[in-house]
Amino acid sequence: MKKVMLRTAMLLLICALSAHAAERREQTFVVGADVNAQGEVTQTQPEAGVSKPIAAALDLALKHWQFVPAQKDGIAVPAHTFIETELEAIPDGNGRYSLRISYIRHGPTWDRHLPPAYPTDAVRNHESGVIVVTGDLHQDGKIVITDIRGVLEGGGGLLLKKAAKDWFLHHNVVPETMEGRPVAARISTYITFRLGDMAGAQAMRTGKAPYSAKEKELLLQAGFKDIDIETKLPSPQISSVLLARTINPIVMHL
Repeated sequence: MKKVMLRTAMLLLICALSAHAAERREQTFVVGADVNAQGEVTQTQPEAGVSKPIAAALDLALKHWQFVPAQKDGIAVPAHTFIETELEAIPDGNGRYSLRISYIRHGPTWDRHLPPAYPTDAVRNHESGVIVVTGDLHQDGKIVITDIRGVLEGGGGLLLKKAAKDWFLHHNVVPETMEGRPVAARISTYITFRLGDMAGAQAMRTGKAPYSAKEKELLLQAGFKDIDIETKLPSPQISSVLLARTINPIVMHL
């Protein structure tokens, strides 16, 4: 029965993805997870719209992962977090596929919005650059910006900073819970505005943007690693009550 569910999950994944992904098919999912005081994932809740076979495959994989449990007054306690994963259907060369489920991040939710629109006046002023936004996530889910800085060219960058602020505050974020009570968190992310990479109203790069030395310095000082800097729209850095312990990719051969 389990193999039937996994085969169905693989077929659904392959069919759901665009035809141009002829070899390797992949999709990301956010899964709610209950983690007990031993750091074990005990229950999972997939995001809305995920089919039962794919949810079963994700549940099976996540229950192999271990976390350093949340602490309250020096005592390990249960928590609820959200784990972002990547599910890949990988061909073996013989017309078959295996499933690979990999860890991306965990913590409060962060809905995957498109990047902010490039302000028309900023384009006219030839403003471009990289902006890092940092904020606090309160227990009620409200986000408050605590710092915004950037390496910008042309016009002072005020328009781009406002666009980044509005985009950051527009996210819908759900806090983690510890013993059933929501907990605060810290969020940091960055936005890249490139005039040469504009596509319609959007100005995020479509490949690896050539960051200047000052831009790289800003991102590294903000805690982003080289692998983060190479992504199109980076996952944010969000603090968590849990630390990852064993999060090796899970591969299922059928």
